[in-house]
Amino acid sequence: MADTINHQPLVTVGICCYNREEGFKHTLQCITNQTYKNLEIIISQDFNETLDFGPIASAAHDERITFYKQPKRLSMYNNFCFLLEKANGQYFMWAADDDWWAPEFIEKIIAALIANPAAVAGFCDFMEVDEDNNRIASYPNHLPLLQEFVTGNDVKRVKNYINQFEGFGKANLFYAIFKTSVLRSQQVIDILKKGDLPGDMLINLAVLLQGELVIVSQLLRTCTYTPVKGYVQETHVPRLKNLLFIKVNFGGLQYLKKKWSDYLYSHFAVIRNSGLGFPQKISIYLTVIKKIALFYYDLLCINVYLRGYNIFSKMRRQNTLS
Repeated sequence: MADTINHQPLVTVGICCYNREEGFKHTLQCITNQTYKNLEIIISQDFNETLDFGPIASAAHDERITFYKQPKRLSMYNNFCFLLEKANGQYFMWAADDDWWAPEFIEKIIAALIANPAAVAGFCDFMEVDEDNNRIASYPNHLPLLQEFVTGNDVKRVKNYINQFEGFGKANLFYAIFKTSVLRSQQVIDILKKGDLPGDMLINLAVLLQGELVIVSQLLRTCTYTPVKGYVQETHVPRLKNLLFIKVNFGGLQYLKKKWSDYLYSHFAVIRNSGLGFPQKISIYLTVIKKIALFYYDLLCINVYLRGYNIFSKMRRQNTLS
């Protein structure tokens, strides 16, 4: 982009917010205090009848900020899409109003991206914290998991991403810094507009199919665990039925199948629409088929109970989609 400070590329930060005033204030402070100065900061507040974050944005006295309050309710991903459409930067990142970024977050990742022209996205080590900012020890060390995706081999990178358990935090790559042109592919836009909750992981997959990922080893970001976002999510209602020698939780089967099956099968479309060659696609398809087969295996083990000695409980894998 022509708009540069000291020859730095312009980075657009899209802040999506709904009803968390304190979280928004903290996010805005984190972004405006970045050591990387050539920023365009776009804020989109989803429609709220009582809250208006416009005065908070104005009080920052930062000419890099553009604020929008939506006139009607958007879905979470439609709000993300709105921010992306408004971006002018060569690079783009989404910023949620429940995260924290070190002041040098953007500076260090942009430096890594510039140093690696084949890279289409850059991220850093991160950790989950509770709402008191205490680290949640039950989550794994994310750095070695992220580094599984750092390879110039397209097939290996994508297979590693697909095979990695969703609960290990790979969805957080959605909050990386991306080349804007990569996010504006029709495939990414379609996923955003569809608006399914696991769509962030499909977008990550679409990006990793287009190029390499760079990871900065420093811990430069935290994210809160299960905050109240104001968007309704479906809950699981158990529905048990006795069938001869077994008891089946049809409610659990239906819930998990509805929650995850479309996401899993969508991998095929994302891969099919990529620029990889046919042999490469076939190789990755086989990885997806294996993942789907294991998902249905997990459904059986989790929701079917054998009377007496329940062998299904002994067959469960350690990490399952729930």
